[in-house]
Amino acid sequence: MKKRYLLLCFILVTNNLLFSQIIINNADMPASGDKINVSTALTAGNIDYTLTGTDYTWDFSSLVPLSQTVDTFVTVLSTPIYYYPTFLLSANHALKQPNINLGLLQMSNVYNFYNATNSAYSLVGYAAQISGIPVPLKYNTADRIFKFPLNYGNIDSTTSSATLNIPSLGYFNEVKKRKNTVDGWGTLKTPYGSFPVMRIKSVIYQKDTLHLDTIPLPFPAIERNITEYKWVGKNFGIPLLEIVETSFGILPAFTTTITYIDSVRNLNPFGIEKVINNENISIYPNPANTDFTITYNLSKAAETDIRICDITGNEIKILEQGNSNRGLNQKTYSIANEKIRKGIYFVKMKFNQITYTRKLVVS
Repeated sequence: MKKRYLLLCFILVTNNLLFSQIIINNADMPASGDKINVSTALTAGNIDYTLTGTDYTWDFSSLVPLSQTVDTFVTVLSTPIYYYPTFLLSANHALKQPNINLGLLQMSNVYNFYNATNSAYSLVGYAAQISGIPVPLKYNTADRIFKFPLNYGNIDSTTSSATLNIPSLGYFNEVKKRKNTVDGWGTLKTPYGSFPVMRIKSVIYQKDTLHLDTIPLPFPAIERNITEYKWVGKNFGIPLLEIVETSFGILPAFTTTITYIDSVRNLNPFGIEKVINNENISIYPNPANTDFTITYNLSKAAETDIRICDITGNEIKILEQGNSNRGLNQKTYSIANEKIRKGIYFVKMKFNQITYTRKLVVS
């Protein structure tokens, strides 16, 4: 009886450890050399991502990636040398950003600079070459993104500002006020997997002011209200999932972005994931006389549609409609049974909305 009691206590303690909240600290932040695959989703569907709580489950496993990038973190010494004076002593790594082309204004060598310490993870500032001119912008007080250790119920806030004066041209000023609240913990599910997480909600007010000496009146200040929802796990560097709402002035949410850590995906320009490569499709024998075999190797199960068209593009036969399993698929068709005459044809194969075409000669 005593052994059963001890076993029961062990099970209860183990379950409590497995499902209790995690604690996030500096070791869970990104470091130089990290390369992290990040997918962007267009919508969260019917999921109310504002909901939270303790031992809560957020199920985002139905997210559909629209595009994918790789977040690449580098040392400050790996950035252009003209950024060194501003950030070498205040940041310990940087995140490379894509170039920006605004027509008359081109921005290259764009970086965000971060500093990770035992007490906080902060955005120190950012820099870019604007039309070839290096423009670093450093906050007087770093924008603290996380205060360590992250525990449920923690609240902290920072106010940051930065001013860039360009002699004979003008100035730019940015003010940012951030309030972070650790408002939940539990389990996050995404297409990448299921993970224990902390949830952090950040409410940010940002005001940008631009003045050009050549224009007598200043440009209207741009005021933004930003709400960030971050789900942070152990040893992943960046949030496993981040949803950002942005509005301008008193207007309601204007844009919402959804990004999450993901496995490598092969997406076409329309955001549809490819499940097959051209080299994984074959038709043999070709030319065919009595029958022919179509084989294709899928990286995952896919909706499949295979049709035969003549050389003018007119459809003459539907060979397959339905779902194909992951892995090697192979099927042989009789030319007589399919009533295909001698000639040159095109076999159009569609897997999850992406179409591939192969020539088939019937002799």
